[in-house]
Amino acid sequence: MNRELFNEKKRMSHMNSEDNDPNWAKDVTFTILEQKIVENHKASEYAFRPLEEKKHFSFNSSSVALKGKNTTAKDVAVKKKTGVKDKDVSVDNTDAIRKHRRIFYISLAAWSLLLISVSAIFLYKFYYYLADYERVYNASLPYHTMESFMNIFDSDSMDSIYEAMSEKPEISSFEDEENVKNYMHKLLEGKEMSYTETSESTDKIPVYHIMADEYIVGKVTLYQDEAKLSHDLPIYHVDTFEMYFEPEWSTDVQAYDGCSVYVNDKKVSPEYEYRVDIPTEKHFDDFTTLPLTKYYKVSNLYEQPSVKVVNSYGQEITPVLNTSTGVYETPITVPEEVEEEMIGFAKEAVNTYARVVCREINDSALDGIFTKNNLIAKEIKQNRGMLSYFPNHRTTDVEDKIVEFIPYTEDAFYCEIEHTQHM
Repeated sequence: MNRELFNEKKRMSHMNSEDNDPNWAKDVTFTILEQKIVENHKASEYAFRPLEEKKHFSFNSSSVALKGKNTTAKDVAVKKKTGVKDKDVSVDNTDAIRKHRRIFYISLAAWSLLLISVSAIFLYKFYYYLADYERVYNASLPYHTMESFMNIFDSDSMDSIYEAMSEKPEISSFEDEENVKNYMHKLLEGKEMSYTETSESTDKIPVYHIMADEYIVGKVTLYQDEAKLSHDLPIYHVDTFEMYFEPEWSTDVQAYDGCSVYVNDKKVSPEYEYRVDIPTEKHFDDFTTLPLTKYYKVSNLYEQPSVKVVNSYGQEITPVLNTSTGVYETPITVPEEVEEEMIGFAKEAVNTYARVVCREINDSALDGIFTKNNLIAKEIKQNRGMLSYFPNHRTTDVEDKIVEFIPYTEDAFYCEIEHTQHM
């Protein structure tokens, strides 16, 4: 017995008790103290055990620890009554915990799978919504309508462009749609076509300029349809399409009275006549009237026209463009046989005049050439003017060169001849 136990026993022996029996102190007090010391000693040993050993260490008490868990005296009493050992209880608790954990993990996995499935479905629907919205939104933008519209410029044929024009150009009676299409083809040929939004454009009424390289050649106006695409997005259509071009050709034609003028093989009516010149020659006043000179003008043509004139003989004549005046001048012509007859008469008159002047023949020969009482013939006969006479000679050779010939009518013409007579 150590000193602590002895002193405790001694102290307890002096306490008041029934009959003051010393055995009572021995049997009761000492036993209690001994149990208490043992328990304290075990508790002290347990306090200094490693963590692994504490987990499985247990001892009887009014409050004990089993497998790291607290149990009450009531639980211990139940165990003693049922005969279940602490070790068995610990094993059962472990199995229960494992079972609950397994159920928990299975439930957690099932809920996680369900959550992932719902999230995947939601994300798929959301992505499909965004993709569909983006597709419809892009389709609703007005530039898509313009991209589709610009396809009409891809073909070399101008038919699609002409048909798309909201207002067709005004065409004169001397041209048709083909002339306009040819003009547009020359205007756009080799150009890079594009479009750009104008400053007047709005969300509801977009307006675009059509560009050929850097030049503006047209305008397109769009409008919103009353119908809508999905997601309440707008639909655009072409409202108007204008082409910027103007007819740039005109033609001035000069022709004589009795002639018919044709532009692009279509006869020009008198309403296009804008000027008439009266002839100034006075030599024909006694026996004929010279034709008037008329001018015709046809404007608002998209292509350079073809011009021709038909004279009173039914001859087709091509006028010659005078670059200084810009006028197509029509020469006066007659059929070849008529021209030969007129030139033959002119040569005969000149030769007769020359022979009379040279005194080879009598001046009475002039009466078959000149009109009655003609001043020229009268002067020759009276030997006036700058006339030289060479008697006693003989003509060996004659050369006649036509300098100018103008057949005004069947009865009147102008012929300038250069006459050379070798004597």
